[in-house]
Amino acid sequence: IDGKSVNFSSTTEAIAAGVSCVYQELSIAPQLDVAKNLFIGNLPMKGGLVDHRTLYKRAAEILAELDMHISPKTIAGDLSVGQQQMIEIARNLIQDDLKILIMDEPTSSLSQSEVQVLFKIMRELNAQGISIVYISHRLEEIMEIGDHVTILRDGKYVDDAAVKDIDVPWIVQKMTGSNKSYP
Repeated sequence: IDGKSVNFSSTTEAIAAGVSCVYQELSIAPQLDVAKNLFIGNLPMKGGLVDHRTLYKRAAEILAELDMHISPKTIAGDLSVGQQQMIEIARNLIQDDLKILIMDEPTSSLSQSEVQVLFKIMRELNAQGISIVYISHRLEEIMEIGDHVTILRDGKYVDDAAVKDIDVPWIVQKMTGSNKSYP
């Protein structure tokens, strides 16, 4: 990070260094509203109490950036799985000093329109100098948004290349170890 090799002994250290992760499994608190889910563990405070005015204002701004037309007061458990995934993603985007965002299969439960919104946000983050590690088996997505691809098979490094220099059959061959073809 910033040209230095780093090792972290905890997620707290990684977060403090600007690393954030969107996991494939949702970690939404279904009984809380959207705003509280966005800022869970980082609620805006005023005079020792939650500053609800700031909380809902900031949440509404974030939802608008994500083209999510829902109230910040909506109970998270009432949202679709795709909307919950977008809340999960948004939670990571509000980190002030974000430098690296790791995304594990973030589109697995998103609609096509939500995927396009996510890709737009990813391009904006990248333009701001934020690096994104995008883990996916959806090869067309990798070809659309990737700059560089690293192939792992059985948890081991196989190969890597610039996206501009490869195609989907190259990825499939590296992933499977053979010249198989998949539609």
